[in-house]
Amino acid sequence: MHLTSQTDYSLRLLMLLGMVAPNKMTISQVANILKLKRNHLTKIVHHLAKHDILHTSRGKSGGISLSEVAPDKTITELIRISEPNFALVECLDRKKCACEFAGYCELTALFTSARTAFFDVLSDKTLGDIIRSKKQSSPLLNKRIVAESM
Repeated sequence: MHLTSQTDYSLRLLMLLGMVAPNKMTISQVANILKLKRNHLTKIVHHLAKHDILHTSRGKSGGISLSEVAPDKTITELIRISEPNFALVECLDRKKCACEFAGYCELTALFTSARTAFFDVLSDKTLGDIIRSKKQSSPLLNKRIVAESM
């Protein structure tokens, strides 16, 4: 399994916003704290806002924050929002499959089971579960948050 950088950054963003909730942060603040490119982060914020995971507001007191439903979303749900495709191998994407073994291969069932097990584990935890332990973040991250908040 491999998650795209978009999914990785999305999860980092959500955990950071959970740490500072109910406060808002700007995209620039998040980019500086997480050491991410602002343009890439802007696309992620737009995508998550479109799926009602984030609230965004413009203006002097604007910024981004978690939506009310975000903490209740499972990690599986959040990953599925960000990941375009979970076909581990070509045969799991029936639309694009050109494999000569398709339909006659034991690996298809194994990869399907592995993907199901991956998501089953992640379905047991919500974003809220992850961010409740916000005091356990790294000292470096806490230092960056304080520096950006000033």
